Amino acid sequence: MHELGMAVVGLGRLGYVHALNIAHTPCARLIAVCDMQAELAQKTASEFGCACYPDVRNMLENPEIDAVCVATPTAYHVDPVKAVVEAKKPLFCEKPLADNLDDTLRLAKMIQDAGIICQMGFQRRFDPPCAEAAHMIQTGRIGKPVYISSFSRDPFPPPPWACDPNKGGGLFIDMLIHDFDLARFLMQDEVVSIFGDETNLVVNSEGIERFADNVTVSYRFRNGALGTAHASMHAGYGYDVRSEVYGEKGNLILGGLNRTELTFCSVEKGITKPATFQPQGKLPHFMLRFKEAYEREMQAFVECVIEHKAPCVNETDAVQAFKIALAATKSAGIKQPVVIEF
Repeated sequence: MHELGMAVVGLGRLGYVHALNIAHTPCARLIAVCDMQAELAQKTASEFGCACYPDVRNMLENPEIDAVCVATPTAYHVDPVKAVVEAKKPLFCEKPLADNLDDTLRLAKMIQDAGIICQMGFQRRFDPPCAEAAHMIQTGRIGKPVYISSFSRDPFPPPPWACDPNKGGGLFIDMLIHDFDLARFLMQDEVVSIFGDETNLVVNSEGIERFADNVTVSYRFRNGALGTAHASMHAGYGYDVRSEVYGEKGNLILGGLNRTELTFCSVEKGITKPATFQPQGKLPHFMLRFKEAYEREMQAFVECVIEHKAPCVNETDAVQAFKIALAATKSAGIKQPVVIEF
């Protein structure tokens, strides 16, 4: 099998995780890393024994690079994504594509027109409990899904740029966008209307306009199913991410307070645990909680590129999830439900 030469652009928390995973992914080789902070790029390159660049376009001239992972902060996605698309390299891009709808739509069209493989970094789809739950739903184990709920609670605030709705999008875009993608994935349907609300009760918001440390949403799917979600950035007890999909014949509970697990509630067997995964002590932060999911999503991307097949989550999914996040943000601002156009 062909070995895929890869590069990572953006070496913050997730960029480093992706670089590490690429370095340990079968049939992949980390060729280069890129960051506008030259010292950080040099330090990371020295650790992984690869080349380093401060400029993405110069990096793309390296003929050994077959595919690129973009993991820059949200507000700095446009230029590196454009450069990769123009070079017609397969692209792995952290969510979202951009920090506004115009750029998101423009980049999605560029990707489609270029005909390149693009996989978006919605890693929860690759988390073992989620993947198993999706299979159970698709095979009718809980019948028709009628309701989904989710919690995404960070133990502490994210970096300052992600706290600012004008830079990272705030909790609706930076965090709940994962829940919106997961809702579409598990419910196999599109969200058509949403009501969002927000508050700031715990975290210091000095200097940040329209800051929220807790947000909620209530939404409706095209087929009539319902959903709710809550996001927070002060769950000091640990990283708390859970979901529940309730159907006409049963219920699936993804995640728990002490372990990553899948609980299946059915008429025939009552409450069972068909799949229990890595036990945890105090709930870890996202890089540990989703360690396997990050590894699996990068392995899936490498396989898609080598085997010339479409990824299971692409730029179209990024557009749809971003539209939901924008509608939730708008709704929370005007205190009214918002209809989502697809």
